[in-house]
Amino acid sequence: MNEDEPIEAYAVTDSNIIYRISYFWGIPIIIVFGWLKNKYVSIFSVEHDAHRLVVLYYGICPVVRNDRLRIAGSMEYGGNIGINGKVMIAYKIENLSTGDTYEKV
Repeated sequence: MNEDEPIEAYAVTDSNIIYRISYFWGIPIIIVFGWLKNKYVSIFSVEHDAHRLVVLYYGICPVVRNDRLRIAGSMEYGGNIGINGKVMIAYKIENLSTGDTYEKV
């Protein structure tokens, strides 16, 4: 798969949107003053070329099973997020079933 060329696939699962804390920045003085940096992560599976592929999108991307999608992104090893094998880190997802587009700028 060429990284510049988007793939078209059908969603096999609904997207699971996870709210995770990426880091904390603060000063501990009796009470802790600071803030948390948070981000949303969407994860779902698609069927592409008779294979299942896990797609990870850093943001909110609601996908329902059997949605037709056009996904642009890069392939990376999923070991650092607990997935054995490669995952697609998407930066643009077009939901052709609903007409919605999700893109990281």
